[in-house]
Amino acid sequence: MKQINKLVLLALASTAIITSCSSDDDNNGTPDVPKGTYDNGYFILNEGNSNPATASIAFVDQEGVLSQDIFRTENPDAPETGSYLQSMFFSDTHAFIISGQANQVTVVDRYTFEYITTIDSDLASPRYGAVANGKAYVTNSNGWEAGGADDFVTVINLTDYSTSTFPMENAEGVTEEDGFVYFSNGYYGSGHSITALNSNNNETEVIDLGEGNSPNSLEEEDGYLYVLTQNFEDTSKIFKIDLSSNSISMQITLPEDLSAAKQLNVEDDVIYFTNNTSVFKVNTSGDEDSFDKVLEYTSNSEWGAMYGFAVEDDKIYIADGGDFASNAPTYEYNLSGTQLTSYSAGIGPNSFYFND
Repeated sequence: MKQINKLVLLALASTAIITSCSSDDDNNGTPDVPKGTYDNGYFILNEGNSNPATASIAFVDQEGVLSQDIFRTENPDAPETGSYLQSMFFSDTHAFIISGQANQVTVVDRYTFEYITTIDSDLASPRYGAVANGKAYVTNSNGWEAGGADDFVTVINLTDYSTSTFPMENAEGVTEEDGFVYFSNGYYGSGHSITALNSNNNETEVIDLGEGNSPNSLEEEDGYLYVLTQNFEDTSKIFKIDLSSNSISMQITLPEDLSAAKQLNVEDDVIYFTNNTSVFKVNTSGDEDSFDKVLEYTSNSEWGAMYGFAVEDDKIYIADGGDFASNAPTYEYNLSGTQLTSYSAGIGPNSFYFND
């Protein structure tokens, strides 16, 4: 399962970074014509359990209509995506669905969801991915060696879907900006750095966050990379990294009672993150007076409270894992914390992906 430590993941057969996609150009004032059924809306990834039939992807269109299990609807004869669906990521035209159980990436058209291919080489407990310069980079939480020494990154050539790998300790979250791929090197107390890879020449630079500051989520916004860390010996922190120099420009120390902070999102100069079943925010300026609790919801899930989280287009999205045996709820709120609607999404909903 997505947010449990490695040992628990192993017991559960192994399976969160919320990923959002920017809008397409408006074609000089001409209204956009939908590129397919699944343009203009968002996907809900339902990770499922040990039975691959329980994993699915749902879609909510711009009118708020939920469509269940769209992969099987569009591709009744295609190979299964696998279970413990970990995450999705996008290129301009394709969506990539990562299964931690099947050790594979399923490729579909991001607007029609038509099946394209399955990639199943050079993958071992794949986690997250991003695309740069015609290649996809997928992190792998391989094995259980201390310090993530056996972790690595899979590089997928998107021309022919051939694969190669390179080692990277504590390889976890990943995002892309202007041809640079940024990897978070840490989870659950291990690792304390960000690796910046130039996809043009494969040169890398390591940004040290300081001993104990283990990154658990990251997001780029307006030329800065924001990284939320947990420190089991100290307080949680948010690092603001200037991507023009790969230097830390600001550090925000969170209050001591927010030691479970995770799932960082940035929207309109406001940083949102979760702590247990609550959502908090702080300005990107780091103003301590701007710390504010936005909302709190009630969960009866033993393992899946606040299992998925995103902030997009003036709305907050929360997924609850439920019992991982039956459909579980997702919620939409406004930025003031008022619930707008809810859905019965699927088994183990864990993340949201926006396709507008």
